[in-house]
Amino acid sequence: MIAKLIAYLTNHIIGHIPLFAVRLSWYRHVVGVNIGKDSSIFMGCYWYFYRPLGRNPQAMIIGDHTIVNRRCTLDGRGGLRLGNNVSISPEVMLITSQHLKDDPEFGIEDKPIVIEDYAWVGSRAILLPGVTIGTGAVVAAGAVVSRDVPPYTVVGGIPAKVIGKRLNALRYRLNFRPWFE
Repeated sequence: MIAKLIAYLTNHIIGHIPLFAVRLSWYRHVVGVNIGKDSSIFMGCYWYFYRPLGRNPQAMIIGDHTIVNRRCTLDGRGGLRLGNNVSISPEVMLITSQHLKDDPEFGIEDKPIVIEDYAWVGSRAILLPGVTIGTGAVVAAGAVVSRDVPPYTVVGGIPAKVIGKRLNALRYRLNFRPWFE
């Protein structure tokens, strides 16, 4: 009962408070997300997690200087790790749990998503359970990623396929801080 109440508060109240500090404090101390220095999680994000209060069976980690834009879905049930200087565009879905289609009991399988440093995920992309997005890789808007993406590779489409390469000497630092926190 308490987990359901916390999930409701997280997704329908806390996620809509226009103060970064309040949201980040709740995500850190109640949901149990390890959030790095100068990272931002915008309003309207929806979280899936099994147990609040830091007792999730899998780690949920967001590195330093990482931005998760508005209305993203963050599924921590299978484990979620975002590196440093990762840019997650609006309405991205990071899904770590899925039903097993051939299981007569319609069982569930959890697999982690890992997004390494300097990766950029475009608007409305969907990352499926178990994928790793390599350092500096780009996932184009609207792509559906079902396989690992190598470092500095650009992928797009459904299912996502390689469509280009990215410069491999990235050194920028993301630091979005609005005029009110």
